[in-house]
Amino acid sequence: MSIKLNKFEVEEREGRLHVLVEMPLYNYNYGIPKDHVRTGDVQRLLAERGVEYGACVKEAHVKNWREATRRGEWIFDSPVDIPAEPVIIEEEKSVKPKRTRRTRSSTTKVSTEE
Repeated sequence: MSIKLNKFEVEEREGRLHVLVEMPLYNYNYGIPKDHVRTGDVQRLLAERGVEYGACVKEAHVKNWREATRRGEWIFDSPVDIPAEPVIIEEEKSVKPKRTRRTRSSTTKVSTEE
């Protein structure tokens, strides 16, 4: 089942990818079913159009059965360039904290008879 969209705009602003999605309002008489769009759907649509994107910064959940919720905006980081040479990062060895022992007082009573 494909998603019907009125508007699917992709623009790059301030080094980020802004995706604006608008759905047609639900109408039983015209054969427009209730539907919704989530981040996975937007990522799939971007991949189909060949647009590269990074991590999602702002998400939305667009539903077409209310006027207020039928528009949404997603913001993705620009894709990160992968260096040609692999970078080896050495990890520092973790130092375990020194364990201190505590002395416990005895629980048995000592009788002092004189």
